[in-house]
Amino acid sequence: MIEFWVTAGIAALFGTLTGAVVSVWSVSRNIKHKSVIEERQRWRDALRELIPEFVNATDRASREQVRHSIVLRLNPYEDLDAVRLVNEFVSSPNRAAGFSVVAQFQDLLKRDWERAKIEASPWPWRARSRADRRVRRQMRHAGLSDGVVSE
Repeated sequence: MIEFWVTAGIAALFGTLTGAVVSVWSVSRNIKHKSVIEERQRWRDALRELIPEFVNATDRASREQVRHSIVLRLNPYEDLDAVRLVNEFVSSPNRAAGFSVVAQFQDLLKRDWERAKIEASPWPWRARSRADRRVRRQMRHAGLSDGVVSE
């Protein structure tokens, strides 16, 4: 009889500890995700304000100033195409280059938004690749092959 109570006590203790660990993990995950998602929202909002300012800048000094603000918000190892387009637009601004910059950042912002939605879901694993697949599927559905903005 005593073995039953010992076994029941161990099972109850194990259940309590497991519940506590899961609860702490869940709360810490929610806090982290909330702060990361809020920060990334501010990042997206800042880029949405900077890109039109950059494309519409009338002189080179203004473009270079906004360029620095944009480039500092980008990942220097992953956003090389965006940095290249921004640098090209600074040196030779024209309508087509402006559309290319806007299209590049539309794509970047869309992918980040899809990634944020996936990371906020109960199944956040492989968010980047899943977001890329979602955006490609949406582009195919819309009949777009490479750009979002057209002249």
